[in-house]
Amino acid sequence: MMDLLNYKGKVCVVTGAASGMGAAATKILNELGAEVYALDINEPTIPVKKFIKINLGNEGSINSAVAQLPEKIDKIFSFAGVAGRIYGDKKFTPVEIVTINFIGPRHLIESLIPRMGEGGSITMIASVAGMTWIQNIPTLMTFIMAQGFEEAQDWLEANEDSPSVFGGVAETVNKPYAFSKEAIIMYSKFRSYQLAAKKIRLNVVSPGSTETPMLKDFDKIAEEELTKAFISPVGVFATPEQQAKAAIFMNSDMADYISGQDLQVEYAIVAGVFTGQVKVPGA
Repeated sequence: MMDLLNYKGKVCVVTGAASGMGAAATKILNELGAEVYALDINEPTIPVKKFIKINLGNEGSINSAVAQLPEKIDKIFSFAGVAGRIYGDKKFTPVEIVTINFIGPRHLIESLIPRMGEGGSITMIASVAGMTWIQNIPTLMTFIMAQGFEEAQDWLEANEDSPSVFGGVAETVNKPYAFSKEAIIMYSKFRSYQLAAKKIRLNVVSPGSTETPMLKDFDKIAEEELTKAFISPVGVFATPEQQAKAAIFMNSDMADYISGQDLQVEYAIVAGVFTGQVKVPGA
């Protein structure tokens, strides 16, 4: 049977490979015959071609990881991120949240794009929390046009009190997290058009509530009521494997004419929000 996914021998970079969706994707990619370079702050238990320790909140750490990656890369899977101001026993400021979730991953991707040839593809993980990106385009465009790691951080620090960034009731609605996910979607829309000339694809997968290790952190930050509001009438959380399969599809040959898209993997919950059938607490 024709190999429609076509991952055999492909060099794949996976961030967040040690847990959750990233670990699920790494397992599947191994089974498909890919060469996986696993980037994470923790070492994965799944066998990979090479593990490289990375801290996406630190530019030097990202540059060091880039130096250890091969000169030819076929696929990038950007899974790593934090749930908000709490991640396990760690706490983060709003600027640190957006740095880890967007600025760092963007810096990594932009550093690796020159190593990708025709047919290369990139999939980033956003969230249904970024669904309102289209209402925030002017602010988001100004932000993503800030070039480089430090310039983007400087922009955040200068604008963090703006209601369209994460000013206001950030603690109760997890606005820094939502803004970071809006930025991922906006960046993918903007950059995918430019990369089309090089025949490199860039897409986003936006999960709904998913049973990952971060779910407990979401419950603490945004309250369990909000987390459960994003479970569709199907009645269960998504699994990491379901989100991983969506990302693997988007980076596969089956999706070879798909770019600049935000694939919402949430069993129609966003459709419910936009049609007034789902009421989001605090919104």
